Amino acid sequence: MVFTIPKVLRGIFRKRRLLLSLLFQSAIDTLTESFRLQLGLAEGKIGAVAAVHTFGVYLVFHPHLHVLVADGLFAPDGRFHCLPHGAIGPMTELFRHRFLAILREKKLISPNKLSDLLGWKHSGFHVHDGRDDLIDANNYGGRKRLAEYLLRHPFSLQKITWNATSKTVIYRSKRHYKTKRNFEIFKAPDFIAAALLHLPPKGQQTVCYYGVYSNKARGRPRETSPTTLNTCRNQLEVTHADPHNKRVAQGVLMLVEPPPKRNARLMRPLWRDLILQVWGGDPLECPCCHGTMKIKRPVLRREEGEFFLRLHGLWEGVVHLPRPPPPPFDIENLQRIEPPWRAIKEWIPDEEPNLDWFNRSRKPSNHDPDGFDQSLTWKPMVIHLEDGRILVFD
Repeated sequence: MVFTIPKVLRGIFRKRRLLLSLLFQSAIDTLTESFRLQLGLAEGKIGAVAAVHTFGVYLVFHPHLHVLVADGLFAPDGRFHCLPHGAIGPMTELFRHRFLAILREKKLISPNKLSDLLGWKHSGFHVHDGRDDLIDANNYGGRKRLAEYLLRHPFSLQKITWNATSKTVIYRSKRHYKTKRNFEIFKAPDFIAAALLHLPPKGQQTVCYYGVYSNKARGRPRETSPTTLNTCRNQLEVTHADPHNKRVAQGVLMLVEPPPKRNARLMRPLWRDLILQVWGGDPLECPCCHGTMKIKRPVLRREEGEFFLRLHGLWEGVVHLPRPPPPPFDIENLQRIEPPWRAIKEWIPDEEPNLDWFNRSRKPSNHDPDGFDQSLTWKPMVIHLEDGRILVFD
């Protein structure tokens, strides 16, 4: 689920990032209260992971919250109650009033501004229901993509093109509904400033865990009574025996017995698994018999590793990769690529300020008939002083 706020309130968090905790608090309280009202569980707990994003398209400041939440509540006895099918209810209005109430309590908005925001027909608040995009528990790829999206960076290096002639940065993304083009042009200082705007301050948490997924709840020993487990098994057997029984299907799905608690260090991915995932090869597979080799002891010194590799005839020397050319370049052959200036020019209107150099003709020395001149004709202003000195404004 995605929680967004109107543009008029986003400036509150631009220089006061610690106030983003109010966005977390409002969203989680909204989810908890809405789920409890729909299921009738006054003491039910949610399971949610929330991640705040401060960036939108083309690095604009757009704070919003992505929440990965279980589709139901956890009862105190260990049962999991699923939400009924259908709409999630008036969650947007509940989130709107809760968030505005917190802002007024912290004296971040005036009473007049609060009354104006409550009187808007289109409030600007929105809660996106993501239940149409459910991911199956066995869909490892989908879960991985979702986790990467929650922790993604503000911008992608693959979308950045540096124009050394005009000293500008071309950032490509989706077609914007206002500018009607799929790129944006920044001056180098402006692009750096836009990127630094999304760096969180030291100590700020951008990902928070709530309910049964919180660190406090996960640290407690999970105890499930035998009566709950027996009831769980009985209901699951009835459900499998009669899948058309709507009373059981819409009832309570019990939790199975949790696995034994393991050490967090043992649950970390091993270096072998990481190499196998990234490079597709098993480093412990013997090249001769294709069996699994055993680790005797780790080799920490480079000279020692080189000695054993030479001993088995596997040493290939140190590989020195050539330095890549300035971007943009082809990642396969490391050859420079000329940006499509003709396509870029067609997207820029003629009345756009400070971008008229795109509409100028290329120099005759250029062999590309479809290219356009990127050299600037600007010259510094020179003032001759009375004492013979020259003042230059650069």
